Amino acid sequence: MRTAVEIAAWWCGLAGLWLLTLSTPSAPELGAGAVAALVAAAAAFGARRALTGRWRFRLGWLRWFTSLPVSAVRESAVALTTVARNPEAGRLEHVELLDESRAVHDGRLAAAAFVVGCTPGTMVVAGAPGTGRLVVHRLPGSGGKILRQVRR
Repeated sequence: MRTAVEIAAWWCGLAGLWLLTLSTPSAPELGAGAVAALVAAAAAFGARRALTGRWRFRLGWLRWFTSLPVSAVRESAVALTTVARNPEAGRLEHVELLDESRAVHDGRLAAAAFVVGCTPGTMVVAGAPGTGRLVVHRLPGSGGKILRQVRR
């Protein structure tokens, strides 16, 4: 039962992401997206099991997504202007995460890497389970709000 629930959750997320990319959905595109999402969901489930990951997510982490649209637009402008002026701009930074149980910590690490990776001015470079931190490459003036949120 747990396997089916996890694969269904992956499928919903991946199929939803696919739908967001369609300007005018048609039956063949919806079918292809549903099948591709199922294959990717099974692969994600298998990969998580192979890594012996046990992730526990907290509902409060959904608030991270509320600031994502504004941050993404703002950081797009910052990234374009900063990189145009100085292609070598940016620095590596360690983002310390809360000390939590292993399953919650690993879930936070995965969710934080996803949310931080959705912004153009900040990129996750490394984040190993058990280390307590993410390593990010951050352009000046970017990533502040999202990084503060994932730290809490």
